[in-house]
Amino acid sequence: MSISPLYVSPIGRGGVDIGIQNILRAVKRFGEQHAQLLRMPEQYNFLPMLLPYALPTGWSDGHGIIQARSRLAYALKRPGIPLVTTVHHLTTDPRLTPVSSLAQRVFYRLVESQYDGWSVKKADAVVCVSRYTQMMTEQTYGRTDTHLIYDGIDTDVFTPHPDGQLAALPQSDARIKLLFVGNRTRRKGFDLLPKIMDLLPDDYVLYYTASFQQGVDAQPHPRMIPIGTPDRDGLVAAYRSADIMLFPSRLEGFGIAPAEALACGIPVVTTNASALPEVVDHNQSGILVEPNDVAGYADAVRQLGEDARLRAQYGAFGRAKVVRCFGYDMLGPAFLNLYTQLMQR
Repeated sequence: MSISPLYVSPIGRGGVDIGIQNILRAVKRFGEQHAQLLRMPEQYNFLPMLLPYALPTGWSDGHGIIQARSRLAYALKRPGIPLVTTVHHLTTDPRLTPVSSLAQRVFYRLVESQYDGWSVKKADAVVCVSRYTQMMTEQTYGRTDTHLIYDGIDTDVFTPHPDGQLAALPQSDARIKLLFVGNRTRRKGFDLLPKIMDLLPDDYVLYYTASFQQGVDAQPHPRMIPIGTPDRDGLVAAYRSADIMLFPSRLEGFGIAPAEALACGIPVVTTNASALPEVVDHNQSGILVEPNDVAGYADAVRQLGEDARLRAQYGAFGRAKVVRCFGYDMLGPAFLNLYTQLMQR
């Protein structure tokens, strides 16, 4: 039976955009070569109701499944074609309110929460990317038949380097190299990074991605070094070149950057909140710290920074966990099995 899933995704700037690309690659790897990703301009993330008028004529022809994130899936419902929506995180989450601007809070409450609700209601199947997101979706929208399929990582690409570290990060005399990957937002805990660095020894340096925020002030700390927006190969090289990933995020629907770091054998210091404990195992692949505990993050970084053997032990455990639970070997078959069930109904 040909499934030919069609993924519709406006161009994005974060983990959701990476997630849909990983699903496409995974289902193709497991035999669904007719899977297709239809990209649209970014503005349709905010105006999904206009998508049906912007898509090309016959856009759904020949496809057995339509899939999109919960912000826009409702606008893609077509008679006779099962609709799948993926919920990555909900803007109704109370953890998001303290780290959002007034304009964001208004948009989340009055607009995006409606989009999510319509998609969750209309979809033939709702996929949640973590147990935490699944719990929030059930509490918020009352749908109890959601499917748990974790975000996936290509563990054939995100791997430890066989010869050890690579000199992929900008030159530094620092003894311990930390890495932050993510948007420079309060939700990601970027505002905490300079405070954490103040508590760390002078021979610790933190590299951070620029992501999509342009025109932001110059480096916020003398020992914080921007590395721009690396492509996938550049990101793998950056992970491999770091000693520890520092990720003080306050809210994650999954935590794709920590999973990528672990796949590369790098231990993670992150937050004991939302879905992050599902990705990072405390005192096994990293250290979980309570939200906003600047001193706690610094202590955890020092603990790993001063113990190379512990870093290697945590990195090996984390790599094995990601391969076992979050690799394409799990992601592709899980979606293909769901699609088959939907089409057989």
